[in-house]
Amino acid sequence: MEFEKASEKNAWNAVAQATLAMRQDDVPHPALAAWLRQQGVDIQRSVFPCVGLFDDDVFSGTLITQSRRVVEYFIDLAAPDSSEFEDVTEGLGPKDPNHPESDVRDLITMALVYFDHQRGAAA
Repeated sequence: MEFEKASEKNAWNAVAQATLAMRQDDVPHPALAAWLRQQGVDIQRSVFPCVGLFDDDVFSGTLITQSRRVVEYFIDLAAPDSSEFEDVTEGLGPKDPNHPESDVRDLITMALVYFDHQRGAAA
């Protein structure tokens, strides 16, 4: 996909790199990938704007699931039962690429663009 601005290209590349790393099982901690799978995430078909290390063995982030749902998660690997996994798709507002005020330099917006591009390429 082509973009005019370096900041747009940077966002695309960041999403592509984070997604590729997760799909190749190059994750910050193997238990993170296992936990995401337990939540029903198909890592090979999902898109990851980034994976954030919040603290030792504590991760937070947003992902686009295989069914194009936007999910925010927070997991403490020491206490996975108290983790959060919330579908926030309905409240995206300007993070939705179809919103008139969207900005593809935002990683969540770009992750949705990336997801749609991959889905279109696979069709």
